[in-house]
Amino acid sequence: MEYLDYYRILKKDKFIENVVRQELTGKKRHFQKGDRMPLEKDRILLIDRGALILCNESTFLRCFKMDDYIYAIDPQNNQIGEMALEAAEQTTLREYDAREFLNYLEQKHLLSNFFLQELGKAQKWSYRQTKRVLISAEERVISVLQELVEQFGKEVTHGIVILPKWIKIVTLAKLSGCSRNMASKGIQHLKDKDIITQENVPWQINYKALANLYN
Repeated sequence: MEYLDYYRILKKDKFIENVVRQELTGKKRHFQKGDRMPLEKDRILLIDRGALILCNESTFLRCFKMDDYIYAIDPQNNQIGEMALEAAEQTTLREYDAREFLNYLEQKHLLSNFFLQELGKAQKWSYRQTKRVLISAEERVISVLQELVEQFGKEVTHGIVILPKWIKIVTLAKLSGCSRNMASKGIQHLKDKDIITQENVPWQINYKALANLYN
């Protein structure tokens, strides 16, 4: 079996996450909606359930979902101390010592797979952030919504997904780096095209129409 085929199987089956939960001791932590914790170096977090948002003061930078890892990418970066994780909803995670975590994966011959998996996620996120610099604020709101649908959307009927209740206009505004008014305009544009139904919570979205909006 080729290495990349083996990697895809591990990724699809959440093999690394399942093995880590079963065999590696970590500290379980529970957070209520709105709770914050500092982003610390030398720690790797694995989300069991819920959602966390990486924040810098009042700015939302990135969302993380169940089975995502969170860690300080550059331990020498002084800005790490200014960043925090906010629970978007009731959240449970496991906290590991980074050295112990990485040594364990190396012993299991899973370290290269872990790095490849995380590199892929980082590249995808970085590409989206770079692309958003070049588009209008309204398009940026829609781009963020597309990402949230991909991360958190739950299909309820063919072609229709719902989003968690914590995703609101203000969430889109903070993640898009624009005003609440501009985020509202972006959502209204989608309502006019019958892509989103906002009258009820959670929102219902035609995800295929949303994905193809600017294609």
